[in-house]
Amino acid sequence: MIRRLLIAGFAAAVIAGCGSGSASPSVEPSASGSATEAPVVQPSAPVEQPTAATSGAPEATGTTMSSECAAIAIRKAPKASGALLARLAQGTDVHVVATVNGQAYKAGSCGTSGKKWLKIDQIDGKSVKALYGVSFAYGAAGFFN
Repeated sequence: MIRRLLIAGFAAAVIAGCGSGSASPSVEPSASGSATEAPVVQPSAPVEQPTAATSGAPEATGTTMSSECAAIAIRKAPKASGALLARLAQGTDVHVVATVNGQAYKAGSCGTSGKKWLKIDQIDGKSVKALYGVSFAYGAAGFFN
C-alpha cells in the first residue's frame, strides 16, 4: 500500500513538474504512512496592462474591453468591408491581444471614428477560433472602452 502511494506521489510530482500550468491536489504519504493532500496553489493577482488613448481610440494589448454600443460589428479583417462574423450587444467583453491599423471607419450615434482596430481572441470568455473558426476577429477600437 505504501509503495503504491509513493509511486502515485512520484508520478504526480513528475506531471506537475512538466509545466501543466494548473495546480491539482496530489496524495503523498506522510511520515506516519497516512496519505495527506498537498496544498492548492492560488493564482497570483492579474496584472493590468496600461492603456493610452490614440486617435480617440484606446490602445489595448492583452486586456479585456467592453463594447460601448449595441450591434458592434466583429469582422474577419480590420476593415469595414471585412466579412462580418457577429454583432455584439452593448457591454459584451472581448479579450484584446493587439491594436492594429486598418481601414478608417466612421462613428454613428455611438463611439468615435478612427482607423485603429482591436485584434480579438476571445468574446465573453470563449475563443474566437471555437466560435467562428478563425484565430482572430477585429472590432473598430472606437466602439470599445
